[in-house]
Amino acid sequence: METRPLSELLRELREERGSSLRAAAKDLGVDPSYLSRLERGEKAASPQLLRKAASYYEVPEEELALAEGKLPADVIEILRAHPDLIDRIRTEYGSE
Repeated sequence: METRPLSELLRELREERGSSLRAAAKDLGVDPSYLSRLERGEKAASPQLLRKAASYYEVPEEELALAEGKLPADVIEILRAHPDLIDRIRTEYGSE
C-alpha cells in the first residue's frame, strides 16, 4: 500500500473507477460538493463514509484509515501492550 493523503486517494480511486464526482457522490449518499471538499482535503470524512467508500471502491477500510493518519484499533491495542514494538518498527521500517 502506497501512503498518500486520503483526499488524493479518494480522487484517484474515483478516477480509476471511471466515476464522475456527481455519480460517486450519489452512490455514496453524499452531496457532490461534500465529496469535492473531501477530495481537496478541505473536509474530514466520517467513519461511516469511510466504510461506504471502502466498499464502493473495493479497498480495505484500513487503507483509507491509514491515508487519514489513523491506525486500526487492534493495532493501537497491540502497540499499547507492547510499546517496545514501536522502536523496533522504526528501526526496521523508518525513513532514512
